[in-house]
Amino acid sequence: MKVAILGAGHGGIAMAGDLALAGHEVRLAATPDHASNLKLLMAFGGIVVEGVTSSGAAPGFAKPALMTTDCGAAIKGAEVVMVVVPAFGQEPYMRLMIEQGEKGQIVVFNPGKFGALAFAKMLRESGRWGDFLIGETTSFIFAAKTKGLGHVNIKAIKEELPFAALPADRTAEALWTLTDLYPQLSPSMGVLQTSIDAPGLIIHPISTLMNMSRIEQIGPYRNSHYDITPSVGRVMEGVDRERMEVARQLCRETFSFMDTMEVLYKVKGESAYDVMYQVSAHNVQMAPDSLQHRYVSEDIPYGLVTIASIGRCIGVPVARIEAIVNIACMANDVDYWTTGRSAEKLGLGGMTAREMVRYAVTGERPGA
Repeated sequence: MKVAILGAGHGGIAMAGDLALAGHEVRLAATPDHASNLKLLMAFGGIVVEGVTSSGAAPGFAKPALMTTDCGAAIKGAEVVMVVVPAFGQEPYMRLMIEQGEKGQIVVFNPGKFGALAFAKMLRESGRWGDFLIGETTSFIFAAKTKGLGHVNIKAIKEELPFAALPADRTAEALWTLTDLYPQLSPSMGVLQTSIDAPGLIIHPISTLMNMSRIEQIGPYRNSHYDITPSVGRVMEGVDRERMEVARQLCRETFSFMDTMEVLYKVKGESAYDVMYQVSAHNVQMAPDSLQHRYVSEDIPYGLVTIASIGRCIGVPVARIEAIVNIACMANDVDYWTTGRSAEKLGLGGMTAREMVRYAVTGERPGA
């Protein structure tokens, strides 16, 4: 299959190497101002994949069919376009797809962080709504990290990964093609669920903010399971209960982040602390190097801010979520409430919960 992967960070490089080893025609691209990693790979000639692969192919040297800063060349003729960048980097690739994307292409945000909804709004405003089959995953397929020139280590692969199209009544159509790439993908109710249920929105910012003193004193340090303690786990559970209440108004099924971790990693426990310490992929890892890390700068404005904004629209109290966001705002001296993805920025402003659900499932807006 011809697959364009936009974004050459840890995730994009891992996906490019993995799919190339599986025999797909992979084009890896990044915009020129975010192409430092890509230029190294171009000089190196390919990607050395270590660890595991999704297809069962032996890890080793993978050579994508194309590695380029000409994103238009990468997406030309591609059946699937995988956008693999942090949420704060998605918009340039959205604009690129609007300008140069081809009708009928499948565009997937890995993971979404409400990216499908943001892209849909841009498509409507540009007159290209309906030209693409768009969707998102709830998390990234791998736990992976680049290590040295041309090397990427895929530590673990999700055993099941929820996916939804926008509109959701096209999810099966998208999966008909996408499961040839990743059979781990499974249908979710819609893009509200894939974004709201993302476990990283609970795990990443809370563990980082609760360990901010240590991070700022010694910088990145080797830790285990995000250095979560029982009390940090209880904070996660409290915030998660509010997130679940928002989800109850918008999703057919509601899952705690612990339920989602059970699906993704096949682990089970009585508390957040218990669950997190059973995920073998988190045995050894590095802490963020600062509070400007994406665990805060992405998961707060493109996750918890969005959930809180939606909660306010539909009348769900979100005081605990607001508390975590406010701590992040104070710690980084940034007004994430202003810079983040609000319901209004996603085209959901003024909608009731029922109207939001209908839009996610059918693509029909109120009054249309």
